[in-house]
Amino acid sequence: MRRVLAQHRCPGCEIRKALCFCAAIPRIELKIRVFVLMHTAEEVLTTNTARLTAKALVNSEIRIRGRKNERMSTVGLVEPKRTSLLLYPSPYAEELSAEFVARLAEPVNLIVPDGSWRQTQKMVRREEVFHDLRHVKLPPGPPTEYKLRIQPEEHGLCTLEAIARSLGILESPAAQSQLEALLRVMVDRTLWSRGSMAPELHASANIPRGAFSNEPSAAGRDAESD
Repeated sequence: MRRVLAQHRCPGCEIRKALCFCAAIPRIELKIRVFVLMHTAEEVLTTNTARLTAKALVNSEIRIRGRKNERMSTVGLVEPKRTSLLLYPSPYAEELSAEFVARLAEPVNLIVPDGSWRQTQKMVRREEVFHDLRHVKLPPGPPTEYKLRIQPEEHGLCTLEAIARSLGILESPAAQSQLEALLRVMVDRTLWSRGSMAPELHASANIPRGAFSNEPSAAGRDAESD
């Protein structure tokens, strides 16, 4: 079933081809290097936002952790003449702010875990390279716009949102706006594909007109929730 459904999905944005939003993915070049450390459990989920973020950020990379008998490489996460920051809200994490940025003397490597809280805790504890890194966290902000999964924390964000807000503080508010706009397109089209969007919202949502003539079957809608 999954193999059949995969034939009808865009290989770029991983949604049904009638709802493809590849044209909405920006190409953003920044001084910051973003490293997403994705748990292998996220690899099969079409609702994962880290892959979408990496498509938009030219200077970014995804590394997979948690595969059996395969250790994730940490090469390049820490480099001379660059400041490596781990986006992880530990008890001693520093809050990102304009004042924090003003004290940075070098370009930034932003390291972002992608997975559950439990998976992230294990990674930080087990990987020696992270023991001496500066931990940073986001300041309080608006609630998430990611409506495709239930967030375990009240103020939880998806990976794309966390990266976007971090970039908005560290380097580029414009990049934050572009990534957040991209997320809204992804969320609208996925909700519509699942049949989870109220009909009165169709006109204002990011749904291509051609998709209305090719509405997904119930099975297709269910599959989009993976």
